[in-house]
Order: sequence, then C-alpha cells, then structure tokens
Amino acid sequence: MGTMTLQLVDAETNKLKDSEVEPLNESIADKFPCPEGDIFSLPTIADITNAFNEIAQLPGKLDAKLLEMKAEREKEIAELQEKLKNPDLTKEEIAAIEEQIKEKESYITEVLGEVEDEILGTIEEITKFVESLADILDPYWTKGQTRNWQKEARDAFEELLAEFHTFIPTKIAEFVSKLVPFDFNINVLGLQINILKLVTSPSYGKELQDQIAGKNFVTQIIAKKKELVELTEKQKNPDLTLDEHADLQDQIDKLREEIDLLEQAREKWVDTFFNLIPEEFRQFDGEFGVVDPEAKAKLAWKWIKTEIKSWIQNAHMKAFDALIGIFNKIWKLLGLPSLPFSELLDIMNMDIGALIEAQIANLKEKFKQTKAGQLVEINAIKKEIETVKEKMAADDIDMDEHIKLSEKLDELEEQKRELEKELLKEVDAFHQAVKDSLSELSIFGFDILKIIGGEIESTAKSLEEDIAGICIALEDFKMNWHKKILFSWVKIVKKFFSAIGLGSIFEFMFLTWCDFLKIIGMPMGINISLPAITGVIATVVSATESDGGSKLDKGSDEGIAFAKADGEETEYSVSSGTGTVHAFVTVGTTVTEYEHGSGVTISGNTVTFDTAPIEGASVSIIKIAA
Repeated sequence: MGTMTLQLVDAETNKLKDSEVEPLNESIADKFPCPEGDIFSLPTIADITNAFNEIAQLPGKLDAKLLEMKAEREKEIAELQEKLKNPDLTKEEIAAIEEQIKEKESYITEVLGEVEDEILGTIEEITKFVESLADILDPYWTKGQTRNWQKEARDAFEELLAEFHTFIPTKIAEFVSKLVPFDFNINVLGLQINILKLVTSPSYGKELQDQIAGKNFVTQIIAKKKELVELTEKQKNPDLTLDEHADLQDQIDKLREEIDLLEQAREKWVDTFFNLIPEEFRQFDGEFGVVDPEAKAKLAWKWIKTEIKSWIQNAHMKAFDALIGIFNKIWKLLGLPSLPFSELLDIMNMDIGALIEAQIANLKEKFKQTKAGQLVEINAIKKEIETVKEKMAADDIDMDEHIKLSEKLDELEEQKRELEKELLKEVDAFHQAVKDSLSELSIFGFDILKIIGGEIESTAKSLEEDIAGICIALEDFKMNWHKKILFSWVKIVKKFFSAIGLGSIFEFMFLTWCDFLKIIGMPMGINISLPAITGVIATVVSATESDGGSKLDKGSDEGIAFAKADGEETEYSVSSGTGTVHAFVTVGTTVTEYEHGSGVTISGNTVTFDTAPIEGASVSIIKIAA
C-alpha cells in the first residue's frame, strides 16, 4: 500500500531541535485498500474505514499541532517577560530579552500565520475530497445534520460491506430462479421487502431506512426547529410591544409543544421496528441504558439485513436440493459430494442470543444488585428531602428552625448528587465490562475483534449502541460463515452447475470485494493534492503495490459442455476431459439421457442427435473418466 507521509515541524529558523513540540507524523494511503476478499472469505470493514479515518482526522490534528506550536512560543514569551521583572538586569540584558520576545512574537504572527493559511488550504482540499466521496457513495452515505465524517464513513462502509454479502447471493438466486422458482419478497419486522430490488436499486434500501427512522417526522421537526429559531430571534427585538412579545411567546410555546409531540411520535414509530428485534440483540433498550431513535433505526436496519441473509441462504439450500432432484441423473453421473446439510443446519441453529446472554449474565445480575442497593439509598434520601421540604413549608416554623432545615436540605441534596454520580460511574463501568466481555467471545475460531476487523475507533453516540452493534455483528458473522460453507460446496460441485446451464453464477461468485466496489462506482484513489509547506509539511508518495488479483482456486469445468438448442443444430461436442461421453437434453424439468444408438451417435467428443433438440431445450454433454 503506497502512502503519503506528512510531517508538521517547527519552522522557526528551520531548526527542529530548538522546538519542544514533537513533529506530526501521519501516513495517508494514496488509495483505499482493495483486499482479495471474495464470497469465500470474510472481508472486514476495518482496513477501509481506518484508511478513511486517517484522512478525516488530519484537519483536527493539523489545527491541534498549530495551536501547540503557538502555545510553545507563547509560553516562551511569558517566561521571557517574567525574566524582565528582575531588577538586577543590565540595559544590555533587557534589550536582548526584548529582542527575543520580538522575534517570537514575529514568529507567531508571520511564520505561523503563513503556516495557518497553508493548513487551511490543505483542510479545504481534504473537505472537497470527503464531500466528493460522500456524493459518489450516495445513498449509502448519509450526511448528518451535525457533520461527523468518521461516523458517516463508518456507516457507509458498513452498508457497503453488508451489500457485498447480500448482492452476490441474491444475484446467484436470480439465476437459479430460472430453474427453481424464488419469491423474492420477504416480511421482516413488519416490512414487506423485495430482496432483488434491494440489491439492484440502492435508493430502495435508503427509502426503507428512512421509513424505519421516521424521516417524515424528522423533516417536520427540522422545519419547526428552524421556525423556532426565527421566532426566538424576532422576540429579541427591543421595539416590540408587550402584546407582540406575548404573541410571539405563545407561538414559541406552541412550537415547542409540537416539536415535543413529534419527537415522541417519532420515537414510538421507531420502537415499532426496534422492539421486534429479539431482546438479546437489543440488550440496552430500557433496563440498562438508552439508545436514541437514530441508533435504534440503524440497529433495526442491520438486523433486517441479517434476516435477509438468513432467508436467502435457506432458500439457496432448498433450491440447490431441488436442482439435484431435477437433474439427479447428471448429479449421480458426476459423483459429487452431497450438500453439507448437517454442518449448515448446525450453523443456522447456533443460538447467538443465548451465547451472548450466557457471556454477560453474571455481569447483569451483579449490576442489578448494585443498582438496586444504590437506588434504595437514593430513594431514602429523596424521601428525607421531601420531609424536610414539608417542614420548611409549615406555617408555624420560626426563622432559626428554617435556617437549620435549609442547611439540612443542602446537605441532603449534596448527598443525593454524590450517590447519583456514583450510580452513573457504576453504569459506565458495567457497560464497559459488558463490552470487554463480549470482545472475548469467539465463534468458528474467530474472536470478535477479527470479526469486526480489529480495533476501530467507535463512532457510536453511546456505549449501549456499541454493545448492541457487537451483538448483531455476531449474528451477522454467523450468517456470513453459513454462506461461506454453502458456497464453498457450490464451488466444489461447479461442474454440476455448469452442466445444467448455471455456470454464469460463478461470474458473481468469484467477484472480489474490489470488483464489487468498482461495480457500484466506488473511487479507489485518494486524490488529495497535499502541498509541501517548507519546514512544516513534507509529503512523500510511495509506489502502490499491486494486490496481484485473487489467487482463489476457481474450480474446473473440464469435461463439461452446455448449450441452448436452436431447433436446428444436431451436433454438439465437449472439448476437454477424458473418458466416456454422455448426453442429456432438458425440457422444462424433464431430463432425458441419450445413449449411443438410441437417438444419438457418439463419436469421440461429438454427439450427433438423430433429430435436433427442440428450440430452447438445454443440451448437456459430459465426459466422465472410466
């Protein structure tokens, strides 16, 4: 992977050794990584996300480094000014110190001022790149109201990776459906979803996500909040009459009420989907924490994509079994291994929810007890506070007693605040313990960090969202593993699929992650023209190594030939393989085997039919070694 290395250094007199500020060393990839990951492997989001994060974090790092360089000089100036207070200094010493102060002030205004302009230009270049990438990847990329590049990119790349794992199986199902019917409509969390449309029209997926997230409510909330800001500004006008001010206040109060009702309605709407996710995959939707509507909608969509994978793969198993039944003669002739039903069912029946619950059950029970104990204390103090307030409100209380009660009330309020702070610490510690515990889980020989692709800086708004995301990631990984085992078998029996006219499924099956990104228009190059700022930023570009393409064994079609009859051609042949030639003609779901002298003449590699197979019939020529 080629990289562009940036170094931010102290420009004063071009002597880095004179500065206490460490140089900024960052490596930015010159293109996004393009691993060989295909349908048989399990590519992760980490590499591509981390490569983007290096870019997204750079503006902040450049700003921070500039401030650090300014702070260093300001500190030095302050130290020199302190020296000037020494009454024993000579005129020459004072002049020398004042000259040093002048040089450092000049450095801040002139040298660092110029550096700041250059940094702003660099940040502008990075911003253009990110916005361009976001536009290209629309609708996978959703721009937030408050921009957070890392979160937006993480969500987009997660969506792309999920699309990769769904796109290929769905396209294969589309080909298989020509022989075995598929109903591509599925109901998940109360939504009717057309799976085929989901992979052919990204905007359809975005529409579904907007529906789950209650975008219609969000649109109204944004409009009303904008109106609220405008009315609040109008109310600041000092020339308003009392009546005008009061009228504006009424409008503001009404808007706030409407916004509150809309937010409640949106949350209720999102919960209609989120609450249908199995409880063990929600974990933190009430008892142990809070996940906001945006995060709930996101998690619901992730769950839907996992359920879609499950449906597709179950449908594939049934379809492949049906194909073996239809083309049983060809299947037996090829002598290929049966579908690994037992292994696939074991994977499908693995209870990830129970695995998660068993992993964190003790932590949850311990936290319940801790929380219950602390709530007893908090509630006891709350009760005591109410008692004190009642006494203070009594008509016959004298001033001295009121003062004592007031002091007691302050003391109790402080105790309550401290207990609530302790409870909050316990909640945070519990959440972190759960996250750490889940990170220790392993399935199919992969721990959770390998599953999510290594440590990735969290972009979630809450730890609860992180934890729920890990839970769903485990379920998702289970389905990816199921797909890996299923399609590894498909590759082994490739000759069968090629012989029955489904060889085209392998054009999709062997697509790499990189191929997929190119199909959807993802730009692989990171085209940022970072300037060389003398003494501040030095850019070094290394040649990018080629990944060499996929090294996957793509199986063999030796001894297999397939053709669609045109109603006139009588001669068909197989160009490879050794052994005995066999001929089959399929019309609909009826497969007929032909032997030499019974409607066909077989000579060498060529089969000649006495009567041309009817137009549209499938002709399979197979050579089997003795």
